[in-house]
Amino acid sequence: MAFVTEHKETILSIIEGWRGKFSDELLGKKLQLELGLKKAPSRHTLAKHGDIKLAIDLKRKELKDKKSQAEKDAKQLFDSDDKLSNLLCNLDNEDTTISELIKRAESLEKENEKLSSKNTRLEVQNNILLERFARWQHNLQKMDGVDLNKLASTIDEGLPAKNRR
Repeated sequence: MAFVTEHKETILSIIEGWRGKFSDELLGKKLQLELGLKKAPSRHTLAKHGDIKLAIDLKRKELKDKKSQAEKDAKQLFDSDDKLSNLLCNLDNEDTTISELIKRAESLEKENEKLSSKNTRLEVQNNILLERFARWQHNLQKMDGVDLNKLASTIDEGLPAKNRR
């Protein structure tokens, strides 16, 4: 615990400069590395110092607020009519905003895969129907007494109205 008092300013500086994902475990590992400790300090040890606990709480709130704002910004970007590539050029290099955009992009990719699969199915189905039509047309041409022009005009008239009584 004495090391905390000795290195309080360094610890506060590390917390204040933190970027990206924040957890007690990650903070402990960073402090262990930066301060050359044999083992990472526990959150309980750090929480015993009021100013360090306050800095940790404020950093958590700051990162949570940034994430919320990033989610709103990402949603707004995707809801706008601008091209995504133009919008991405205007982003700062904020981890949370990028993370939210990645989630939205993954969602769009899944939707794109689904639509692509549906498109493939509809193309195959359309080709089957076109082949069937061509086969029928060919077979009708081979029949004696069938006038394709008269048949086409009759077919194009449409279906009779349904009797709804």
